[in-house]
Amino acid sequence: MSLAKIRIAANLVLLAVVAITISACATAPKPAPPPSFRPVGSVETLQSQVSLSVRSGDRKLGGRGYLVFKRPDRFHLAVLSPFGFTLMDVFVSDDLITCLIPSKQTAYQGRVSELPDRNALRGWGMMRWVVDTPPATEGTGAGEREYVGSDGKRDILSYDGRGLLTAKTNETGDRVTYLDYRDRNGVSFPGTIEMNNVRGDTVRIVFDDPEINQPLEEAALSPSLDGIEVLPLAAFRGL
Repeated sequence: MSLAKIRIAANLVLLAVVAITISACATAPKPAPPPSFRPVGSVETLQSQVSLSVRSGDRKLGGRGYLVFKRPDRFHLAVLSPFGFTLMDVFVSDDLITCLIPSKQTAYQGRVSELPDRNALRGWGMMRWVVDTPPATEGTGAGEREYVGSDGKRDILSYDGRGLLTAKTNETGDRVTYLDYRDRNGVSFPGTIEMNNVRGDTVRIVFDDPEINQPLEEAALSPSLDGIEVLPLAAFRGL
């Protein structure tokens, strides 16, 4: 992504909760050509296997999953076991989150705004901050640019000499870094995204051969809840 180009991200705290449920090791993505042009176009859809690694205090964990995204704010993250079956599906549409546990035939659903401050899923709001950026334009060049988001808060965007977004920092000190850009279907896309919050927690997402702006079925972004017991999101305590 340049953040405006890729329009994708993930939430630091939610990914930490997800990764704690699994123990597979992260792997590197397949190589692709480095970007040879300034940022143009944008990511409308994304489908990719991902490796997640989380560091919180002295605890380090990792796992694998599959991420689907459709602009502007619809996500589906499937958390996979080391044997490849789905442990949990997380669907997000605007402020609505659905956590589906297939093995328990149970889902937890609700809005981020309804969660208490100490609930781990509350952090999903960071994802909305990540995708709220101005469009990339020719001639942006290297340096920093101030941006006021839709919530009225000030952010600092950092660009490299090609005009690719390399980092975003908010007023409270949370930071997202974009690394290893490659050409993907005419769009410069980062192979790695790293998120750091003010408490020192770190989540690293590595994309494995992502598919950019390819046809995407609606079913990939909508949970199927037939025969599923649906509970309040605030009741979710992990797998």
